[in-house]
Amino acid sequence: MTNHYDYLERVLPDFFESVGLTWDLYVGIILAHGDKCSQYRSQIEATGMTFEQGVAIYMLTYCKPYSLESRETKNGWVAPIDWIVENKDRFLHLLPE
Repeated sequence: MTNHYDYLERVLPDFFESVGLTWDLYVGIILAHGDKCSQYRSQIEATGMTFEQGVAIYMLTYCKPYSLESRETKNGWVAPIDWIVENKDRFLHLLPE
């Protein structure tokens, strides 16, 4: 079992490219935000995703256009964990098991 930092380093560049993000613009995202997702571990795992998969999707909440769908949106507050759960099927198939 790897920790979520190792997982992100391995899969995030390809995952970001697969969702239309240029990885070179986000190379520091793992260190900048990797510590903030532990609070969501139980909620992520309750969905059937691994914590690592949920964290990869969580990282999208910091990147446009996905950041416009989470936190302060034009329609009000959307909690990051709610966005992760709601968009699980949208992104999960793009991540390795």
